[in-house]
Amino acid sequence: MLELSHVSKSYGSKIVLQDCSVCFSQGIYAVTGPSGVGKTTLLRIIAGLEKHTGTVTGAGRISYLFQEPRLLPWYTAEANVAIVSDKNVAHTMLNAVGLKREYLAYPAQLSGGMQRRVALARALAAPFDTLLLDEPLAGLDDETAQSVFSLILEKAQGKTVLFVTHNQCLAEKMDGQFVL
Repeated sequence: MLELSHVSKSYGSKIVLQDCSVCFSQGIYAVTGPSGVGKTTLLRIIAGLEKHTGTVTGAGRISYLFQEPRLLPWYTAEANVAIVSDKNVAHTMLNAVGLKREYLAYPAQLSGGMQRRVALARALAAPFDTLLLDEPLAGLDDETAQSVFSLILEKAQGKTVLFVTHNQCLAEKMDGQFVL
């Protein structure tokens, strides 16, 4: 169980999170709220990328999909995914996100949506207990977004997933919602 206890974070005089305490069990949870309220900061704190006060426990192994793809430009799509798994898993995940023809393409050769799917394939290929997804469907067409969401639900079985989204209809399909 992922637990945040009295977590606070500020940037100078701007308070982003104040005395945030919440528990997440296994399941997929929408993290929602207006832009700039601290959703990304919350994920970064859980991942150990931001200094904060309070405690975060029970995250276990974390896999993180950032808002931007963060692909290694000198690696192919296949190698970007295989860096957290192996070639077979990379192929399986790239197929699952609809990129079976792009294994050997470099990030610069891919559209923004394709880069997003490579990054998602990498996040899902990594072994994890907690999956942090920062707007994973941004930039994807409706059909691809639905397919990717189904894949996330499949991979989320028995795990804890925090899914940042502005899409309220999508948030209502999840096991719970944490509003900032």
